[in-house]
Amino acid sequence: MKLSLKALTIYPKLVLSFLLMIIPIYVSSLMMNRSGEDVVRKQISESMASRVHFYLTSLETEFSRLTRLKIEYVNDDDLLTLGTAAERMNDFERSRTILAVKSKLYLFKSTSPFVDNVKLYIPALGRSVIANDYDDSIPEDELDAMLEPDNMKSPVFEYEGKLMMTGVYPDAIYVNRKPVLAMGIELSKTEISRTLSSIVTGEQGGALLLGSDYRWNVPAGIGEELRSKFYEKLSEEEVGFETHDANLTATEEERITAGQFTLESGGESFFVAYERSVPLDTMLAVFVPTEKVLEPLDRHRDWIWTFSLIAGLLVVVFSYWIYRLIHWPIKLLVVSFRKVEKGDLGVRVTHRNRDEFGYLYGQFNHMVDRIQVLIHEVYEQQIRSQQSELKQLQSQINPHFFYNSFFILQGYVRMREYELADRMFHHLGSYFQFITRSGAETVPLGVEMKHAASYVEIQKIRFSGTIAVEWEDVPESWNRTVVPRLIVQPLIENAYVHGLENKTANGKLRIRIREETANELTIDVEDNGESLNEESLNRLRRSIETSDRAMETTGILNVHRRLRLKFGLGCGLSLSRSELGGLKARLTIRKNGDDGDDQIAYRR
Repeated sequence: MKLSLKALTIYPKLVLSFLLMIIPIYVSSLMMNRSGEDVVRKQISESMASRVHFYLTSLETEFSRLTRLKIEYVNDDDLLTLGTAAERMNDFERSRTILAVKSKLYLFKSTSPFVDNVKLYIPALGRSVIANDYDDSIPEDELDAMLEPDNMKSPVFEYEGKLMMTGVYPDAIYVNRKPVLAMGIELSKTEISRTLSSIVTGEQGGALLLGSDYRWNVPAGIGEELRSKFYEKLSEEEVGFETHDANLTATEEERITAGQFTLESGGESFFVAYERSVPLDTMLAVFVPTEKVLEPLDRHRDWIWTFSLIAGLLVVVFSYWIYRLIHWPIKLLVVSFRKVEKGDLGVRVTHRNRDEFGYLYGQFNHMVDRIQVLIHEVYEQQIRSQQSELKQLQSQINPHFFYNSFFILQGYVRMREYELADRMFHHLGSYFQFITRSGAETVPLGVEMKHAASYVEIQKIRFSGTIAVEWEDVPESWNRTVVPRLIVQPLIENAYVHGLENKTANGKLRIRIREETANELTIDVEDNGESLNEESLNRLRRSIETSDRAMETTGILNVHRRLRLKFGLGCGLSLSRSELGGLKARLTIRKNGDDGDDQIAYRR
């Protein structure tokens, strides 16, 4: 394995390296996504069960109310008088009582949208009273169905496609003996179906109210095939309508009375939630297409696979870009070294970009020049030493901002502040583009100030408007003046971190730019922080004064030292107390005669 890895070229090694870094993060993300899917599925399941339970409870409440009304009406004085003493009434009294009873039956019918009609059979009169019309007869087979013992025991039964509830007086009916009164309540399947349809509004599903032993059903939005599949599934699950057994455990009882499963019908998958009502001896089931229930999860999964593909492509492309960026310049350098090794001291190498390879190529050319002419050795050594120090000082600044920017961005993403995160991405992109796009040690002042403005915009997002910023533009004549990179942003960062970090409101940051003379410019960075005392200010001033003798420099000392290296004495930083109350850092620079050439070099 080791030998095979060593035999690989740089490009596959780069790809493998990136994949080894990405795969653990990707696997962790998949596991988190799978866990999130399980939670969402559980919540969806609980929501469906809760919805079924709510509507079933509503139906139980309504039918229980109808049952109580039925009992009250069967025992009503007018109805009992009509059933037991009708032969002792004259025609007028009998007619008046019948009309009163009819009005009560119509009132009963009007109390619930689920009631289509109410019929009262009076054996003593040999006739019936019906709420909806004046027909005074009930078909014999319908009366037999009303008086059937099994139907009398059932809360709801079906007769010739109609759902019925029945009640008799007295309750105990003996064989071959007609009751005093028999009441039949015809339920509205249309209204029940409309109510069931409201359970799955907007989800393109359906619902089913199922009677004891599947003898009757009221469907809403589902076909015969789906109903048949549902009956088969109930049989497989051993779901029945038998009365609760006292010996059943809680788990077994729950399995009988409620449950959930997935059902396939007509090439489509349905998520089914059902619950049985013991008082009504019925079952309510809700059918929702699985794709509707799990659509958000499927969409999220598609996005994950899309991002995975994009990430894989980026790994390949980025690895190839790194390969070209590193391998090819090294190869050219190796070839040039071999030429020098053979005695060709006239070889020179060039590089279009001012990055590390540009520096290496330059050093290579310098080395060849020194070998060839052996002159200016001390001068060349001083130049290289100064450039090395500038590189070291700049490298201390380049990663300085990395420590907190991504934590801020992570917070906005976790809080789902996507607009702020997008703005943060934009400004961070500008910031890091400035840091990484070139190895140049100097930039035009206008470009440097634009980079500092990107940093301020990032901090504005972070502090959410608690800090007001006053910003003055650079004079037009100074925009092309070449300065060391990253000399303004560290001063602004110092103001935020040490002066304004604890400001919860009314924070102020001021950037003033003044042209003192035609060749001298000052940039003041001031804040209204309250933590600066005289002792701290004096300590900072002493650090600035002794920065040239310091072994290591960071922060504003770094800026001061690089300005001194670039512009000489009289330039750099000076610190004092601001009129705002906090620290005032003044940066002083001068114009150079090579600004135009440096500007052109930077653009390349």
